[in-house]
Amino acid sequence: MSTLYIIAGSNGAGKSSTGPGLLPDAVIQKHPPFDGDKLKSSKQLEFRKQVGSYKEAGRMADEYVDQAFEEQYKFALDNNEDFVYEGHFTEDYSWNLIRIFKDRGYKVSMIFMGLESVEVSLDRVFKRALNGGHNVPPYEVDKNYYGNLYKLNEYFELLDELIILDSSEELVTQIAIWKEGQMKFNLSFEEIPEWVIKYLPDLCKRSKSFGGTLN
Repeated sequence: MSTLYIIAGSNGAGKSSTGPGLLPDAVIQKHPPFDGDKLKSSKQLEFRKQVGSYKEAGRMADEYVDQAFEEQYKFALDNNEDFVYEGHFTEDYSWNLIRIFKDRGYKVSMIFMGLESVEVSLDRVFKRALNGGHNVPPYEVDKNYYGNLYKLNEYFELLDELIILDSSEELVTQIAIWKEGQMKFNLSFEEIPEWVIKYLPDLCKRSKSFGGTLN
């Protein structure tokens, strides 16, 4: 069975730097992640040199990314190959991608990398930009932080497997795994980060260990 691998989470959580290393080597070597944020950033700079307008360059970059993404995921489907996508799932329609792959018989596995607060996310992005990395506007960082969590809490049952990580500190911590209809925590209740309990309540309630406590 082919698999759709997803690396999702907050901006600055390490999706690009850490996420790929958490997937099987054979998968990453053959199927590098499609990273829309990074591609948009590079294309926006390229197009801005051509048209001079930041707004128009942004529009052109969005169009380029959408087209490239559609071509790549459709190629994977047509050839029944694994596909690796790094991105955000902040809207209802974002999850249509998962439905498309599931309808074609794919397994869907998501790694979700979270941070303890939107402030940490903003700070990480700011520092990354200062060091020459791709920048993300503050309003998008905010939207992605909360939107990813809200929609994950709503649609997690579409996933065959979900690994939740906390990358607020230098050492990334595995919090829990959702698999076969059950949430299994790797930590005691007292150790679970507040953001997990606060923003993923429906998912947490599916744990036999802590369902009663979180009701």
